[in-house]
Amino acid sequence: MRSREIYERGLEIIPKAAQTGLRSETHYPEPFVPETAYGCKIKDVDGRIYTDYHLAFGPIILGHNHPEVNEAVKEQMDKGVLFGAGLCELEVEVAGKLIDLIPSAEMVDFVNSGTEATYHAIRLSRAYTGREKIVKFEGCYHGWHDYVAFNVNPPPDKVGKIYPHSKGILKAAYDTTLVVPFNDSDAFKELMAEHHDEIAGVILEPIPHSVGAIIPKKEFLKTLRKETKTYGSLLIFDEIITAFRHNIHGVQEEFGVIPDLTTIGKSMGNGYPIAAIVGRREIMSMVHNGVLVSGTYSGHPSGLAATKKTIEVIERDNVIDHITKLGEEYRKALNDLIADTNVTARVVGYKSIFAIQFAEGEVVDYSSIARIDKEKFKRFAAEMRRRGIFFTPNPMKRCHLSFSHTEKEMNEFLDAAAEVLSIFA
Repeated sequence: MRSREIYERGLEIIPKAAQTGLRSETHYPEPFVPETAYGCKIKDVDGRIYTDYHLAFGPIILGHNHPEVNEAVKEQMDKGVLFGAGLCELEVEVAGKLIDLIPSAEMVDFVNSGTEATYHAIRLSRAYTGREKIVKFEGCYHGWHDYVAFNVNPPPDKVGKIYPHSKGILKAAYDTTLVVPFNDSDAFKELMAEHHDEIAGVILEPIPHSVGAIIPKKEFLKTLRKETKTYGSLLIFDEIITAFRHNIHGVQEEFGVIPDLTTIGKSMGNGYPIAAIVGRREIMSMVHNGVLVSGTYSGHPSGLAATKKTIEVIERDNVIDHITKLGEEYRKALNDLIADTNVTARVVGYKSIFAIQFAEGEVVDYSSIARIDKEKFKRFAAEMRRRGIFFTPNPMKRCHLSFSHTEKEMNEFLDAAAEVLSIFA
């Protein structure tokens, strides 16, 4: 098998034969070496075709290799691949569109990834407030940098304690990053009262999707907004996953809470590398005026062209309505399957995202997720893959839907899931 050969060769020269640790997990139960992808299908080098629910951790909202998006990028590439000087008109067009769409956006700065976006948002919060400490929430992921690489998915016995996501994190970061349980308004208010004059910013995923999905309680986000305003800290929404996938205006609009800064990315480019920090003018105007935000590839024309066309298609074709309706159907049908097979499991999610977790009870914070049966989920993912359904075997992650998924793919998924769940019954 070519997949095995390429994987073995890759192991010798690429750590864990993948560009990120999370990608390496998709080599279970056997090496995964994709070759082509179109729509909601992905084919490996051995010719095996899968329906893709991983979708590269979520950016592929329209479908792989979307012809209109690709054509827009090709047209731009014929004009110029990278200018690296001054300002191109496409930057102004896309920034203007984002300001029209995102409630918190008064100015925009483009970067290449979600990690870059959150890094710079936190730097901005420190520069603006003159303070150093950051508050994050257990179960939220904001990238790999030292400011936020804590308590993403700690083991059960480490829940509630500061827990690094990696080795090599600066000791100073342990002192400047404060961690609170998600959805716990009282704990947050206590922390703010104690550290209010030290806290530069409060960052969170308004829906923590890096652990499946935790839906915020009605009053929780409003409490964050009230407390940060009271004490002069900045509220930062990490909408890298949620913006454009759940709501073209970001979930900040539907929850009625407008942050000071927002990070966006993933779905806005349908797979092309682009992200951005958007926010209040008085904060964003500090960029390049005392606050360093830099990058050779920031505002890359390919990502900008992809974003312009992706947003156009999302609006024109009512993409979010389609994938939201489909997501609701998946979750209902999967819950029915679980009830029929009497397997201890639950389905969590929001709109076009869903996740099966082998556990029971309501999900309100990370502690509700920490003790899920991880090995059972890995077996579930492996059996689904053998039936042509592809998603990461990481039990903390989620499945995504794209505009290319239809009722046909849903029925195939449900048929496969029924077979696999019956094994566990």
